[in-house]
Amino acid sequence: MALMALAVICQVCCAMEFNGTTYHLGQKEVEVIQPVNASKLNLTLSEKTENITLLDENGKRVGLNSSYLFWRGNNIYGLNFERHVSGDLIYTMPQQGQQFVLPLEDSGPVRIILPQGYTTGDRILGIARPSPDEFHSDEAGTILTWYNTSQIQYIEVSYYRNNALQALLTIFAVLAMAAIALLTEYYISMRRLRSLRKDEEKII
Repeated sequence: MALMALAVICQVCCAMEFNGTTYHLGQKEVEVIQPVNASKLNLTLSEKTENITLLDENGKRVGLNSSYLFWRGNNIYGLNFERHVSGDLIYTMPQQGQQFVLPLEDSGPVRIILPQGYTTGDRILGIARPSPDEFHSDEAGTILTWYNTSQIQYIEVSYYRNNALQALLTIFAVLAMAAIALLTEYYISMRRLRSLRKDEEKII
């Protein structure tokens, strides 16, 4: 997503008075928007990122220097900003499939925005663990929010297309109709065989 679009997302999040980290899930990557108020930051990620951008409170890009270290399965970035910044740190991580697992390094609020046209909450198709403190779903998308993550080690969200439940019910209905048709045919065949046997016995 372009830098301008990311800035718009930041402004929307601020307008909703959310002061935590937002994870915007896509088809192939996750866009992360993390609030900062510092001149430097250590960023520890489970996945490697090649794209880190810093925006100030006015949405303007701020320069930064970074160092990288892979240690015990973690990707550690040492970030030094050119000045003290109150704004948003934006970066991307790879994402595959329809399940998102987020290990938590701190206890700050977390917001996860599902891809457009996807939702969660059905125990057969997929749910969020633990249950979010706030769940909002409309034509614009599905948003899950956890405000207190101090006792949570990780968040796991399995999601599916909005029409997946309807499609699943349709498949079950077709299978049920097919089963009824097979049972009916079996019943008719059995009656026909019994009738033939009775006719043979009469002849004998």
